[in-house]
Amino acid sequence: MKKIILLILIILISLYSYGKVLTSLEEVSKPQLISVSKDYFLITEGATIFVYSMKDHKLVKKFGKAGEGPKEFKINPFGAPMIAYFIKGKIFVNSESKMSWWTSKGEFISEKRTPAFAIFRPLGNQFVASGQSTNDKDQMVLTVNLHDPKGKKIKELYKTDITVGPNAEFNYPYASFTFEPYKERLYLARGTEGFVIEVKDMDGKTLYTIKKEFEKIKVDQTYKEKTFQSFKADPNFKQFYEFFKNRIKFKTYYPALQDVRVVDDRIHVITFKKKDGKTECRIMDLKGNDLKTVYVPYPDLHGMDYIPKYDIFNKVIYILIENEDDETWELHTSNL
Repeated sequence: MKKIILLILIILISLYSYGKVLTSLEEVSKPQLISVSKDYFLITEGATIFVYSMKDHKLVKKFGKAGEGPKEFKINPFGAPMIAYFIKGKIFVNSESKMSWWTSKGEFISEKRTPAFAIFRPLGNQFVASGQSTNDKDQMVLTVNLHDPKGKKIKELYKTDITVGPNAEFNYPYASFTFEPYKERLYLARGTEGFVIEVKDMDGKTLYTIKKEFEKIKVDQTYKEKTFQSFKADPNFKQFYEFFKNRIKFKTYYPALQDVRVVDDRIHVITFKKKDGKTECRIMDLKGNDLKTVYVPYPDLHGMDYIPKYDIFNKVIYILIENEDDETWELHTSNL
């Protein structure tokens, strides 16, 4: 009897640790992003947005068309994928040179033009967005900027070490520069500086900075090999592989921050540390006080696949994971 009870406990612990498969997604073949709300979750693939019910996980609506006209989404094959997520009961979409708003069921509301090659996110009645400027070596690098309600740049908030443009080098792994608007605050990951998250008000003024110690982990050969393989397999980059391969460089150590999400009044930091095949997620309160550390089945990212396929809602992480045996994508969940 004791052995049976022990076996049951081991199974229960395993299920809790590794999470569960919520549903199989037959409609998508190359998902790029997921966003979760109380009633719906959405998945993007190219210029298409799939909206599913949280109740039964059935497809509610599929919308989106590639193009540059009204209600259409322009996709930059060499840039970031289209960004879409739920905010205040609506779907906010940032495609190339445009941001648009839709109802939670995919009905069009409005749209606005934006500067090219930028990812915009609402911050109160203003916006925070990625941009470009030069560093002290006259290289073009990605930045994070504050914009007014009309989309005009007000000021630069952070300069990354990620080079862009015709002379860009790919220095992997990239350090996170995630910018997370949350409750009239901006949580800005300054990944080039270590485990550093800067908290700003809606005018871009720094309120306080969170700094933590972190374990330095060397970039391993497997990561390097998979990065080269990702370029060879990417439909947009494989034809230019011979040109790009000499520009691919690697840091000695993994950055402290891989991604940052602020939700449920908590800061969730995905690092590069692994245990038993899963990835570390450090959870803090909004002031940066440690709450706990968990390990989640977070899929590795390589090459130009730098938008993580997960979301967090009501202290549950939702992760898109490919079932290579069945050649389908599954939605996995784990408690946080």
